[in-house]
This record gives sequence, structure tokens and C-alpha cells, in this order.
Amino acid sequence: MDVAGNTGSDPENTAAGTITTETDAEQNQTGLELFVNEQGNRLTARFKPGPQVITISVEAIRQMVAEQGFSEDDFPLFEDRLSDLSRGIEQRRSFEIEIGGPIDSEIHVYVSPDQTLAGVEITPPLGKGLPPSREAFDQAMQKNRILRGIDTSLVDQLFSAEGIQNITETCCYLVAFGQKPKDGADGELIPLIEEMSERRPLVLKGTKDQVDFRELGDFPVLPEETPLFKLTEPVPGEDGFSVSGKILKAYHGKEKKIKQNPSIRPDYADRRIYVAAIKGMPVFTDQGIHIENTLQIDEVSMASGNIRFDGSVQVKRGVNPGMLLEATGDIKIGGLVDNSTVISGGNIEIAGGIIGQKSPNLKAEQPSKENAVVRAKGNIKARFIQDAWVESNASIMAQKLIMHSRLWASNSVKLSGAGQLVGGHVLATDYIEAGQLGTLASVPTILEVGPLDAVRDEMSSVQQKLKEGAEQTKQLKALINRIREEKRRISPEKKEQIIQARDTTRRAMIALEQRRQELEQEMQSRRKARVKALKKAYSGCNIVIADTGRILKEDFGKATFYLEAGEILLR
Repeated sequence: MDVAGNTGSDPENTAAGTITTETDAEQNQTGLELFVNEQGNRLTARFKPGPQVITISVEAIRQMVAEQGFSEDDFPLFEDRLSDLSRGIEQRRSFEIEIGGPIDSEIHVYVSPDQTLAGVEITPPLGKGLPPSREAFDQAMQKNRILRGIDTSLVDQLFSAEGIQNITETCCYLVAFGQKPKDGADGELIPLIEEMSERRPLVLKGTKDQVDFRELGDFPVLPEETPLFKLTEPVPGEDGFSVSGKILKAYHGKEKKIKQNPSIRPDYADRRIYVAAIKGMPVFTDQGIHIENTLQIDEVSMASGNIRFDGSVQVKRGVNPGMLLEATGDIKIGGLVDNSTVISGGNIEIAGGIIGQKSPNLKAEQPSKENAVVRAKGNIKARFIQDAWVESNASIMAQKLIMHSRLWASNSVKLSGAGQLVGGHVLATDYIEAGQLGTLASVPTILEVGPLDAVRDEMSSVQQKLKEGAEQTKQLKALINRIREEKRRISPEKKEQIIQARDTTRRAMIALEQRRQELEQEMQSRRKARVKALKKAYSGCNIVIADTGRILKEDFGKATFYLEAGEILLR
């Protein structure tokens, strides 16, 4: 296809001016004129619509350019401009547009997200565009703050005369290398014995898969000098650096902290190995392993006297009326706790049950001599609980019955299966669950979960301390400002006192604010507490959730009581 130009027909007239082909009649047919600028480095198209409606495609325009002697080696064509030109011709608009010319080489620098790698993307020039240069590369690197780890030998090779000539298409190179930090590792506690203090139910004799949850086996005892655990050495980290020269900090391992206990000691041959200093039962904790002695007796009676023992205790039969059994470890009792007192620093398991002589006074702050008393920092398990005062820092579980007793549990109170919970006052933080709540006789039964009194009291105390801390901070700031305004010189000792007071107050305020937030979360959590009847909930039960109460006026079947919008509902 021919393209119209000037009236002259000299094909050599291409340096600076208008290129024409054939006749003016042809020009009038297309209305398209191609010419270069005065500098001879830009190709421009001018369109004037003629009387006829014509359409010229991008390929047709490219063909016109070639026919008029414009080489794409000298005048690389801009694809988007060719498309714009084709659309403009179709729309019959008079306009002028630059469609070709040289394109300089481009250098783009990119950095990896972790700042340890830098690369360069080099786009070769088109036409008579400027080639890539070392100066342009250096400017791009400085702009992106690439200062360290540069592969200078590669850069020299890329921007040598031969290297520049070899860049004929877009290419990418990694030109700078940082170093990733290598984190260290904390020292670890490696047990050298099996965790034998985790007791599992024993399989019943004569069966293959039936277990008795009331019988959890004997306590294992280790002899003195038994290796218990080993502490590995912490591994230091290695700091890295980014391509911008920034130090990338590594984590440096720390020594494993263990809780010191007189029942263990370092081995004489290897101070990182700890051995049993006494004979007893190993107890695994987050801070190590220690040994607890285990005392095994037939029963607690007048013959044995009151028992106070630093360790764990196994009682084959029971604890007789009026006797005391107190241990720092776990307590396992094969028979009854009969109107006696049992106190444990761990868990308590009572195969026979807990029974007193008279139900506790619901308004009393302490049990009477006629109540069985059981207290534990861990879980309490019993076959039944009657006329008793029971406290647990974890959970209380019974199999058959809880009757006319006062129970406190930091977590939950649970009666399995069809177990009955009748009379008394049962309080738990998370939930209370039983097969049957109350009785047909509508015996008053208080079931309380999610109590807020203690949380509110502590919240009030924390808020008061925050207020006092804010006032103290204000006073310290005023003192510092006054010293600065008066330009008074103070002794180094006085200055250190002020700084210590400021830092101490700041740390205390941070800890108090963190505790305040924890208490808010605890209050929200306690409002989600539940009381659940697996089979029946009788009238006369007083359900209390987060200090909101509801006395049941009628019987319900299987139900879960919960708090919503300040009201106790059930589902």
C-alpha cells in the first residue's frame, strides 16, 4: 500500500522532511503523511481525512513505513502509537502523532524482600538509542542504596565494551549478595528417663480393652543417683547484613532455666547432667524434673497418727474420722475419706468417696468439725461426695453423687453419666455438668459458675494502682522539667535515683496495664460459663452465671443454661 507525501518523487528525500510515494492522488486517497523531525531521529505521522472513509490497520501502517524507506533498525516503531494512529484514522480525526524513534537502554535495580539479594534488569537500546553504561548502573545502585556485597567482577564484565555489545535482549543478573542471619538455639532439657509420673488406667484382669479409671497403678520410684535429664548448651546466632549495609540481627540462644530443687543435683562428672539426690518419684514440669518421695501406708488412723508428708502418699484403705492427711504431692486413697481432712499440693483420687456427718452451713466461711474436708491444688476425683467441703484449684469430678456439700473449683465440676447433684452450693469458674440437677422434692441447690467478685476486686485494685502510677509519673515529669527549667545541677547519685524511679514506675505501669487487659478478658470469659443438665434439671435449682441468677420454677429435660444480654437462658 502506498503512502502520500510531498509532490516530489525523489525516494532519497528521507533525511529530514516528508517522504512521498506515487502521486498526489494517492495521498488524497489515504490522507496519511510520514516525515522525520529536523534532528532526523523521530518518525511522525500526520493524518488529514479525505473525502473517502478509509481504514488502515497497524500492519498496513507498518508496511507503509517500510515502503517509504524507514528502517525499524533506525526508527523502532511504538506499538501503542501505531494502534492510536489506526484508531484515529478510523475516526477521521486530523492529528499528528510520533510513531517511531530510538529508545535508550534501561537499567532497573530490584531487591529481595529480605534485603539480602539485589539484581539488575538491563533492557537493550532500540534503534539509535543509547547503550547501557556503567555510570547509569552506578546511579541506579546508589538510588536503591545498594552498598554492600556487590559482585564487582560481574559488573565489570557486564559493562565492558564486549559485555555491552552482548546485551541484545532484556537480561537479569544478581549483582549484590547480603547474608541472612543464622538464628541460634536455646539450650534444651533432654529427659534421660521416661515420663513415668504420667499414670494411665490399668486394664482390668480378664479383659483386653476394659479399664478401671479408679485404679491408675503404682507410683514409680527411682533410686538415688539416677540420671534424670541433661541440659544442652545454647547455640549463639550469627548476625547477617543486607545489601544496603544494614546489620540483620540473629537470635542468640539462651540457657535453659530450671527450677532448683533439693531432690536433684548436677552430676559430678558432667555438670550439665542432673541426677536424683534422693530416692523417690520423678515429677516432670516445664522447668525440669524433680523427685518426690512416695509414702505408702495402710490407712490413716489413730495407730498412724496425723500424716504430714513432703511428697506423694498412697493410702491402701481410707482416712478415719477426725484424722489429718496432708502432702505436698499427689494423694491416692483406696477407701473413704470419712469425716476427716485431706490436703494435697497435687491431685487427689479417692476410690471410695468423701462423706461427712452434717451438711456445711451455706453461709459459713470455714467448714465445721462435722464436715469432711478435701483441698487440692490439682484435680479431685471421688466416687461420691456427701456432706463435705471440697476445694480444687483445677477440677472436681465425681461418679455417682454430689449431695448437700460445698464445692469450689477453679475450672469445672463434673458428674459423669446419670450422676445426681443435689442440695448445697457448687461453684466453678468454667462449667458445672451433671446428669441430674436437683430433685423432685425441689431441694434448694445453688449452682454458680463464672463468679466475678474476685476479678472485680482485683480489677478495682489494679485500676487504683494505675491511677497512683499515673500520678507518680506526672510528679516525676514535673520534677525533671523543673530541674531543666532552673538549669540546676544535680549529683550523679540524685540523677540515678530519678532515672531508677522513672524506669521502675514505667515497668510497673506496663505490667499493671497488661494485668488489667487480662482481667477484662477473664471477665468476658467467665460470662461464657455454662451449667449443663445431661438428663434433667428440677425446679428449686438456683442457677448463677457471672453474678446473674435464675431460680428454676419448673422442671426441664436436658438443658444447657447460659448468660446472654444479662439474662440466663437455656437451650
